[in-house]
Amino acid sequence: MTEDELIAAFSAVLCGPDSKKVVLGIGDDAAAWRPSRSHLSVISTDALVEGIHFTTQGAAFDQIGYRALAANLSDIAAMGARPVLATIALGVPAGADPLDLVEIYRGVDRLARRAKIAIAGGDIVRSRDLFLSITVVGEVRPGNLKRRSGARVDDVVAVTGELGASRAALEGHDPAHTPVPRIAEGIWLGRSRNVHALMDISDGLSTDLARMAAASHCGAILDEVPVAPSANARARSLGEDPRRYAAAAGEDFELLAAVEPRVFSYLSARFAQRFGWPLLRIGTFRAGKGVALKDTGGEVPLEPSGWDHLAR
Repeated sequence: MTEDELIAAFSAVLCGPDSKKVVLGIGDDAAAWRPSRSHLSVISTDALVEGIHFTTQGAAFDQIGYRALAANLSDIAAMGARPVLATIALGVPAGADPLDLVEIYRGVDRLARRAKIAIAGGDIVRSRDLFLSITVVGEVRPGNLKRRSGARVDDVVAVTGELGASRAALEGHDPAHTPVPRIAEGIWLGRSRNVHALMDISDGLSTDLARMAAASHCGAILDEVPVAPSANARARSLGEDPRRYAAAAGEDFELLAAVEPRVFSYLSARFAQRFGWPLLRIGTFRAGKGVALKDTGGEVPLEPSGWDHLAR
């Protein structure tokens, strides 16, 4: 059973919340509830486990903490929300070096300061393997909340940046690369009524676009995949198609958006004025199911090839 199938199974047996304050539950990048008339709160939890998501052999422990928090902040950004605070549950195996654990928290603190959020507490437990489970709470105006299920036929498929650099870094190319959650970009896109859907690219474009299309009851066709230079070099060294290499890459933490086609050029230009680079048009949502990629011989299916927590 895949991760998505298991989530669907859980959703089928759960009755769901009976509180009128809960606006959005299982099935999106974060949950949302209404603490007041003017704002929604959003919450996201993400866990990283040694041996599954990272290795401690020769690891830079501050990067483990940074990436753990980045995954959560990216989910909050995908809702068009501003992160406010976080809590951390840390599983500590026997024999762990306390100095390494402190470095993990230094990495968390580095990104928390950049994102201007508070680390509000958490928990420490003994565990067989080292793990971090981080919960981030954010806030957003009700009209700015974005879901992954809002894409419409003919909407532009857009991303906030080139893809594949994080995968290339993990494979030894440009190891200094550090992904940056697109918090300000998510807030900016959340304010636009012409952005119909939003989610982060944490599991790879091929997987996450398929999820957005399925949630929106449509399909998608990609004209191109914007490939980061390091990913292009890495793919060619492996004899792989750079587009497919980048489309399978996770942890880029760029944002994937469905945008009203009539205003895309204007929105992209405004985005460039604000952030210094344009919003990138990579394809179109269309009627039907599945995701395809334009090739020299026509269209070829782009099957989900990114990260699946239960397929490894």
